[in-house]
Amino acid sequence: MKIVFVNGSPRKDGYTARLMECIEEGIDKNHAVEWIHTYDLNMKPCQACLGCRPNQECLLPADAGHDAARLIRAADALVIGSPTYFGNISGPLKTLIDRSLTAFEEIAASGLEMPIPLHRGKKALMVTACNIPAPFSQQLSQSAGTLLAIKTVLDAGGYEIIGRIVLDGAASRKGIPPEIAEESRKLGAQLAQ
Repeated sequence: MKIVFVNGSPRKDGYTARLMECIEEGIDKNHAVEWIHTYDLNMKPCQACLGCRPNQECLLPADAGHDAARLIRAADALVIGSPTYFGNISGPLKTLIDRSLTAFEEIAASGLEMPIPLHRGKKALMVTACNIPAPFSQQLSQSAGTLLAIKTVLDAGGYEIIGRIVLDGAASRKGIPPEIAEESRKLGAQLAQ
């Protein structure tokens, strides 16, 4: 099984990435794991040319966005994580998602038919870290909005979302609480089953 982690955080040692690493710790070592760090990707944003329809790669000149989209399309399971930025995902993660449209769903040339999800039966997890403490972090303008943005993408791809990890009040924490780390490892084990 090939599991791809898409880290939408600029910090590879920040809470979002560390939560995702806890998930990876729960995955049996017999499975292949690959990481996409969106802030490392040299890619242009989607130009809305519609050249990727039907079911083509992006027509922009080859860049890291193409490579990341291929990894996503080939993955057997997916973990997407982003810090909460104004109730949404980070900009580089959004850019990657926009550029990877046909890695998630099949779209007819006319654009008039309903898209067909490409990942039915595959599992996915969602991760976010939010500086606002609970219960305020659960508002749509905070971590709930970030999770909704990630869920929208995973739903479009047809993934079975088996869980989510939310770290509230990240700015005031001194580390990941052991119970959240353990929950993350358990979800990692479930993801790889």
